Amino acid sequence: MKLLEVIGTQVNSTSKVWYRNFPLVNLIKQIVEKSDRFALEEFHHNRTLFGYKGRPPLLFVDYLNELRESTARRVWIGPNADEVAERAYDLTADKFSNLRGDNESSLDVQNESDWNVKRKGADCRLYFKAFLDRLALSFETEPPANDIEEEARAAMIMHGLVRRHFYLSVLEAKREANPFRSRYYWSVKGRTICVWLPVSLEGRERRAWLEKNIDKPEPRRSGERERIQGIIDRKWVREGFVPLRENTHLSNEERLPPWLESGETFGISLAEVVAEEKAGNIHRQRRSIRRLGKERLKQLVLRIFKDVSGGEYEDGKVARDFMLSKATFSRFAGSRWLQTESAIPDLWLNTAEVLSTHPTFREVAITTGFWKEVQSTLERSDLYCGEETSHG
Repeated sequence: MKLLEVIGTQVNSTSKVWYRNFPLVNLIKQIVEKSDRFALEEFHHNRTLFGYKGRPPLLFVDYLNELRESTARRVWIGPNADEVAERAYDLTADKFSNLRGDNESSLDVQNESDWNVKRKGADCRLYFKAFLDRLALSFETEPPANDIEEEARAAMIMHGLVRRHFYLSVLEAKREANPFRSRYYWSVKGRTICVWLPVSLEGRERRAWLEKNIDKPEPRRSGERERIQGIIDRKWVREGFVPLRENTHLSNEERLPPWLESGETFGISLAEVVAEEKAGNIHRQRRSIRRLGKERLKQLVLRIFKDVSGGEYEDGKVARDFMLSKATFSRFAGSRWLQTESAIPDLWLNTAEVLSTHPTFREVAITTGFWKEVQSTLERSDLYCGEETSHG
């Protein structure tokens, strides 16, 4: 499917020039408030808003394609990575290009008769409206100094919004590919919220479980579906979806930081980001770790995350494979620190720092409810200092 064909509408050159002069915020308002297909075409065909790995800014479709190809190469996605990446591409493309309802002239969710997920396809006005809301909040908090700064900040917020929704689409695609989960349409306050639940929950058990575990659901609230799904994912990772071998390898005293227990939630690219951080700051690592060299250090970090994701993490085995002493490995990535008063191992502290400073990871950590664990780890780290050097 070619995205530009989805939104392709023939317009004359005069109209194109007219829309090209619109600031981004005005262009998006045309889409949201007037269901303007010409404005939507201008956004997709001519606005290069999306940076990627130091390259010149890209169009939406080109940026989305880069995310798709990158996702397909991720070891964390699993054997069906190509399928998941393709599906995530399609889901995200629909979110920002599907303008339903030719006769609708405005987006007023309060007056819509049925904004529920059973309607066919996404409506891009919902996502563009989220952009306008976020932009308004940003401008209210810190007004832009001039038109150039306003446009730059608008582009940055749009970039972050698309990246976040692609990430959420990856999670959605993974759920669709998971034979142990199925959709459930939860009726709440006259609205419907679509979530993924374990197939082991059947019939009335599903509604009862949601009513017991989801506090104060509000279908009209922005991001409510993602919040609810995040709660489901966290609880069922711990209650029902953890492979038996995890309990074999890790006793209660050896459990890892909570945000690393769910490969589905953070595993897509967190491992690679942390590995690059550690290798890029190898000069700041402990001497025994520096001796590994950059490439070997990256392999070590990726191996640790891979074993954690698969429930196969054993400190001693990884230490032996990389010819590190038990003491060195314990300080670098030990798994007992949560139950002791010892200092936080370097790798887990660095992971918390990445989650707190990287905009995408921080947003996902907040959305999925892991932010308190991140903050707690960073606060606890202030009580300790490394013996040889900083954690890097």
